[in-house]
Amino acid sequence: MQTTRISWCDYSWSPVTGCSHAGPECWNCWAEEFMKRQAARDDAPKYMDELEWTQENAEEVVDTHPDRLDEPIEYTFPDGPGRIFTVSMGDLFHREVPESFIRQVIAIARQLPEHEFIFLTKRPERAAAVDVAWPENALVGASVGSGPGGEFPDTTHRIESLRGVDARRWVSFEPLIEPIGEVDLTHLDWAVVGGENASDDVRRDMDHAWAREILEQCRRDGVPFHFKQSSAATNESGTRFTVKNEDYGIFEQRKIREYPPVPEVTKRARE
Repeated sequence: MQTTRISWCDYSWSPVTGCSHAGPECWNCWAEEFMKRQAARDDAPKYMDELEWTQENAEEVVDTHPDRLDEPIEYTFPDGPGRIFTVSMGDLFHREVPESFIRQVIAIARQLPEHEFIFLTKRPERAAAVDVAWPENALVGASVGSGPGGEFPDTTHRIESLRGVDARRWVSFEPLIEPIGEVDLTHLDWAVVGGENASDDVRRDMDHAWAREILEQCRRDGVPFHFKQSSAATNESGTRFTVKNEDYGIFEQRKIREYPPVPEVTKRARE
């Protein structure tokens, strides 16, 4: 467990590490590069800083960490209860993660209603298939970065796959690498948008016009909108969002960082 600079959460917890590329948004995965650097510094198995996060390497790369399951219970939260990014260094719903372990992770969230546990996956269809009763303080999301008819394979089908998850739901449009187009957001509780965080030689830039289209659809469907960052070499850079001031007919930069309502179970636990 640790605090984090990610704008949409307060803490991160990774009882699973490692993943495999599931779409074009994964090509410059910051978690993959971070884990490789960490493995090179620590006395970790050599393969961890050599193997790419490909489908073929998944069995070796994806690890579960039973010793980390109790971290949220034992951790002293320096800023009090908050939003916990659950599995920030992997994907809890990867095929290499046993369903029994997934249920154990979700059980920890149920034990700590004073916190919101934020799950993010590129495999929402598996999240929907897990035989578990989701606690009210869970927020389950999918990553979507590309739309139909663009340069990259379409990932918007993940938005629809979330309908099968019986929990509060959200979408992370990060990294947003091309326009998404028209999507139905009515079943969502939150949308986050961000550009790619990668070095200058590989980073794909995000046009703020693409993010504005998502903002307009969020306003249409009544979904809170959170602009995380522009495309940049470092995380949380370019946090101001170029939007149109309708009163004056000009474009200006603002921070728009909205959050979904805190669930009732969490409100009660914090009283």
